[in-house]
Amino acid sequence: ELLERLDVVVVSVHSKLRMDPAPMTRRLEAAVRHPRADVLGHCTGRLLDGRGRPESRFDAERVFAACAEAGTAVEINCRPERRDPPLRLLRAAEAAGTLFAIDTDAHAPGQLDWQRSGCARAEECGVPADRVVTTWSAERLLEWAG
Repeated sequence: ELLERLDVVVVSVHSKLRMDPAPMTRRLEAAVRHPRADVLGHCTGRLLDGRGRPESRFDAERVFAACAEAGTAVEINCRPERRDPPLRLLRAAEAAGTLFAIDTDAHAPGQLDWQRSGCARAEECGVPADRVVTTWSAERLLEWAG
């Protein structure tokens, strides 16, 4: 019920990040194929700072193919301690033909400046601007997400 009331729905793994690759792949595929899912958030769950956290392991080719098929965008997370997905996976998602959403994951106004780094990563990996849903007009974005 709640998902029906939201304009854009981001699906992200926030638990059991170290599960084996096969069940993680199935879990991610199910999430991105959910009819209300719009964006796959921080797909590896990695953290680069502090104690850090390794990337979740999954079959990226299958997950990104599911994203492309379902029309679910892959988030390019600009948060410095995330920078998720890593460049090799960002390139794989681009090659799979997915859409993208560049997102600061900001927790304070000053962190909105991180957007530039996400745009630079997208450009470095050859992501065309027309496949970045966060470059679209609000009308087009809401139509896509609806």
